[in-house]
Amino acid sequence: MQLNSQEIKTSFFKIVAFFKKWRLLTYGGLALLTYSNANLRSSHITMRNDYNDLKTEFAVLQETNQELLRDMVLYNRSYEEFPLPIWQKVKRDMDFIAQYFNPAYEVEFFTPLGFTRFEKMGETDFDNFDYKTALIYYNRDLQMAIDGGSKLFSETYLDSQNVRKKVNVLKWRVIERKDTLIYGMVLPKKN
Repeated sequence: MQLNSQEIKTSFFKIVAFFKKWRLLTYGGLALLTYSNANLRSSHITMRNDYNDLKTEFAVLQETNQELLRDMVLYNRSYEEFPLPIWQKVKRDMDFIAQYFNPAYEVEFFTPLGFTRFEKMGETDFDNFDYKTALIYYNRDLQMAIDGGSKLFSETYLDSQNVRKKVNVLKWRVIERKDTLIYGMVLPKKN
């Protein structure tokens, strides 16, 4: 079937009219995509700036935290060379937060588990032990905070091979500048 020139012209004009009609939709779509792309770039730049601000703030907070940890070591420097494991907790509201562990504590209890003493400072017993054990330790610390003095407790812990071991712990309270500090010391085993 052959098309004559008149039919070809008519078909061509129909095609042109079709595209003219839809050109508005095409350019409208392109304009919408361009606007959307500009908004996404603007949002990306804003988010990148916010991320950089947060990174800077996080670095400052990490440095502040390291300074506080060093201050706790300085405050408890008399225990740094002490051969028995010692720790200190501070009472904040209704929590007892670990503030200090001496190197002997780190070697005996944290190193076999792959932790350093600085990683555990700032945590509570509920962060480190099962609920039942943490509750026992919490109640003993609370009793020490109320009663004061010093007390001897028999406690158990899980070593790095998940073997339950018993230790005797001497705990005592110190009130300093309106802070209640609970100290603990693992006593050597009797032969």
